[in-house]
Amino acid sequence: MISILVPTRGRPALLRRALRSLQLQSYVQWEALVADDGEGEGVEAAQSLQDPRIRPFLNPGKGQVEARNAGLERAHGEVVALLDDDDWWEDEYHLHRVLRALRNGPALVYRGGWLVHEREGIELERYPFDFAATPQSLRQDNTLLASAVAYPRILHEQLGKFDPEMADYWDWDWYLRVVEAGYPLLRLPGRGVAVAQHGANASYGARLAERQANLDRLVRKHGLSGVVLKDHRSLLEPGQAPALDA
Repeated sequence: MISILVPTRGRPALLRRALRSLQLQSYVQWEALVADDGEGEGVEAAQSLQDPRIRPFLNPGKGQVEARNAGLERAHGEVVALLDDDDWWEDEYHLHRVLRALRNGPALVYRGGWLVHEREGIELERYPFDFAATPQSLRQDNTLLASAVAYPRILHEQLGKFDPEMADYWDWDWYLRVVEAGYPLLRLPGRGVAVAQHGANASYGARLAERQANLDRLVRKHGLSGVVLKDHRSLLEPGQAPALDA
């Protein structure tokens, strides 16, 4: 069994797209823990698909990190996979590839994908996002797409839950904790995930001070140096990044 953590808030149409991509997976032994951090619209959207493998519930806490932790508490799978509600998997064999990579022992599995620039549900452009990561590189940049990450759930038994204090950088914090504990990073071939870039998630400039404060907490926690505030779009080659704020 693979447990897929899907936090959601106020985006029922996008959530349905994400969940349909799960239903297209060739590996069928999965459960989707859909933690609705909103007013219940996510629960309704998930229930509308009438799939018993999709288990929606209202977030008992507040915020995306606590939503994921609530999903962990309800998970039954030996493997955890992450998927944001506005992203989707394009490789129907993604879960098969994850399980194959984990046959030799615990690791953090990741792969490349696409940054998809869309507006009102219409895809305008997409850009490949493929970066290798090492324990050393993760101390400078987070080049992993969260929606393409999976690992054995037993890692949480050793390392604890996601840290709500890390806020925007909960995923980077988790990757650092995994590699600091000595677990390897395994990169799957090809691109398996589409990461949506749209108006609803393009307000980076409006939260610079808050994001910097969150990054400062991550730096202090892990003793990092030389880390600069940025987002994953800035890692693309000049001229490739979509004009999201146009």
